[in-house]
Amino acid sequence: MELYEAIFKRRSVRRYAGPIDEGTMEEVESFARSLKPLHPGIRTELRVLNDDGVRGPFKVSAPHFLAIYSEEADGHAANAGFMLQQMDLFLSSRGIGSCWQGGPRPTGDAKKVSGLGFVISLAFGVPGEDVHRRSTAEFKRKPLEDITDIGGMNDILEAARLAPSGMNRQSWYFTGGGDVIRVHYARSMLTDQMNRVNAGIALCHLWLAALHEGSAAELVREEGQDAPRGFSYVASVMLK
Repeated sequence: MELYEAIFKRRSVRRYAGPIDEGTMEEVESFARSLKPLHPGIRTELRVLNDDGVRGPFKVSAPHFLAIYSEEADGHAANAGFMLQQMDLFLSSRGIGSCWQGGPRPTGDAKKVSGLGFVISLAFGVPGEDVHRRSTAEFKRKPLEDITDIGGMNDILEAARLAPSGMNRQSWYFTGGGDVIRVHYARSMLTDQMNRVNAGIALCHLWLAALHEGSAAELVREEGQDAPRGFSYVASVMLK
């Protein structure tokens, strides 16, 4: 419930007042060990890095970075986005600032962990600005009709519409209806990896919203699914 409620008020925090205390860090690390994967068969690992351990374009100055590493497999980027968005919402629910970091990468020995490649990270710490929005009107997002052809499922789809994405591109499209929502990402020569991560973030919001509406919300990858022109299929949320 706390993660679902955070969807409607979270905001990206780019200014930080300092590191979180040891007890709060233990809570963060404990929750990180409980994250639900989109694809359970993909091996992943999460590591907390400090500010000096991350370098790259558009990097915010934050005391902590939660980096996710993964084996390279079909769906691994969406899986990383799905898992790390749970962390983003958890941090927001605890009043901890966080911000997705698509450009910066770990340095030195942190470039790879246990043979797994780095995917993306989340900056976090004691916020130096507001953690929460006052209302959903403050979100700058596309209208639902631009990102889906599904009718009658607005309560669930609205949660996905508010999801964060790289450069706020909202590079997803939802099809289906009835008892299924299918998620597709926009193909791109430049931002393909980030768009796949974005789709995983949106899937996380769909899954939480479906659970909130009382559905069992099974996450599946259907075989042979078509996608709208310019998009590729990622995965589906089955409503039961």
